[in-house]
Amino acid sequence: MQTSLPSPSGLSSTMFNDPDFFRTFAERRSWEPGWLADFRKESWEKAQELSQHSIKNEHWRFSPKSRFSLSRIQEIANPKESLHIDGSSSAESIVCENLDGMILDQPNLISSIPNLEGPQLGAEDIFLWGNCFAESGYYLQVPKSSQLTNPITFNFFTPPSGSIVFHKNMVELEPFAEAFLIEKVRSANASDAGTTANLTHIHLGEGAKLHRLVIQECSADSTHFLFENFHLDRGSSLHTTALHLGSSQTRVESKGNLNGEGADFSYHSLFLGHDQQLFDQRTLQHHTAPHCRSNLLCKNALFGESRSVFSGLIKVDEAAQHTDAYQTNRNLLLNSSAEANSLPGLEILANEVKCSHGATTSRIDEQELYYLQSRGIPRNTAERMISLGFLSEVIQSIASDSTKEMALETLEKNFNAPSL
Repeated sequence: MQTSLPSPSGLSSTMFNDPDFFRTFAERRSWEPGWLADFRKESWEKAQELSQHSIKNEHWRFSPKSRFSLSRIQEIANPKESLHIDGSSSAESIVCENLDGMILDQPNLISSIPNLEGPQLGAEDIFLWGNCFAESGYYLQVPKSSQLTNPITFNFFTPPSGSIVFHKNMVELEPFAEAFLIEKVRSANASDAGTTANLTHIHLGEGAKLHRLVIQECSADSTHFLFENFHLDRGSSLHTTALHLGSSQTRVESKGNLNGEGADFSYHSLFLGHDQQLFDQRTLQHHTAPHCRSNLLCKNALFGESRSVFSGLIKVDEAAQHTDAYQTNRNLLLNSSAEANSLPGLEILANEVKCSHGATTSRIDEQELYYLQSRGIPRNTAERMISLGFLSEVIQSIASDSTKEMALETLEKNFNAPSL
């Protein structure tokens, strides 16, 4: 069932601001627990208040906020068609279920939803609308010392044009548990050019390990939001590899909270831009405990008139002594009209740390091109080969060889760049 306004006219802000729209939505979800209904209402009220103010801030620097507006959205898409789960474990002790299934059968396991915060890196209004209107998503709980030997794949699908779907995702790895997740966001049809918004919360208990691969291949006219908030306890480790290959515009906000001593947070991402695609990534590596390590690597290869924005901050609290943190952004421009903007930053309050950041933007070395062309390789093909080599570093750190091969094949498939 789809939810829409009786009349789509008057969307000067968004349809979500309409009290009647929210009331109709809430009535349709009247079977939910009271605490969840209250949380949706509270989120709606906060979003409503926030949407009344237009505040320019550093979190939208270099990025045209109008491209991410929800004013063109006319309906919430059918949530039953937006997520399929493959490869979930049959072990009784492991919980892997979609959001509605959890609300119906095990609402106590997701009762922490009202306490889950977003990364808060600029798009709080979209995040709040997601809290209010999310009807899909997944919940994964892996008990203490359990290991998922095979990856679980979560397939998210872009809705039709003019529609949006919000996913609320929760991952809970208890102490010394281990898992491998693959999240794929794509369009089943080229005409599915709506908007997806994934709100993902991950908590790793002491000594837990999580490997995660994200592949975004939405249709060329779609919009994608990804909000990620990670909490790492003592001695836990999280490695995420993200490939952003589709959509017209993508906004990613990621926050890694290293709360326990010895936690290890690694986040590698790439963007392959064509035509007028826009990729906007905002990150925060927040160290609150000592002896933790974080490493962020973002690489972008930009064809046509595509654009990238990277804004990242390493924040080290006074108590987080002996922090080891790195942040790297590398951009490769393959057209004079392509544009890359980098805003790395450090905020260090501890005095015993090893922290660094770096950002570079460059073009392909003409000598490299000459070497390949002198061996009979056409210039366009040579440029693609060099670009693929440039981006593949992001993928090399994937632990599973078979998953690494799948990621490389996916990247190669998307190298159908227009003439340069």
